[in-house]
Amino acid sequence: MASFQDNVDELQRLDYRIFKNGWTSLYWKNHILDTDIDWFKTENFKVIEFDCSSWTDQNKIHSDFKLQLNFPDYYGENLDALNDCLSDIEIPDAGFVIVFRRFHCLDKNLAHSLLDIFANSSRRHMLFGKKLLTLAQVDDSKYQIDSVGACGVPWNDAEWLESKRGL
Repeated sequence: MASFQDNVDELQRLDYRIFKNGWTSLYWKNHILDTDIDWFKTENFKVIEFDCSSWTDQNKIHSDFKLQLNFPDYYGENLDALNDCLSDIEIPDAGFVIVFRRFHCLDKNLAHSLLDIFANSSRRHMLFGKKLLTLAQVDDSKYQIDSVGACGVPWNDAEWLESKRGL
């Protein structure tokens, strides 16, 4: 089932406007973020917020993910495990929004890795008509981050092993 319908009303929706450019949107002003969060809540999206300024180490990050996203006890508390558990996360019918406040507090490499993992998970969920969006608030109006959710061009299933291509 498609996530959106091709009509004027749907194309004005906040979720559509974010998805048309990817899976993530940056925010500088908290009141704009709060307004958008209110819209998502009115539309029955599940919204979970994280305060990145409290993330002093990776253990804290993963314990917050495990607690707030209801990850199973076997969650490995690393980025690979995050990627795996996000694949299995329950997305409500309306959708799911992850909010990162004070995202600029994170190391840029870690910040990029997190957004990339969430973007890839969002793309997988969209295949089943489920919406997962990420909103990241920063206190720096000049903050930039490299593209996330980029897809390579993989070999087809029958030839992905090098041995199947004579290598």
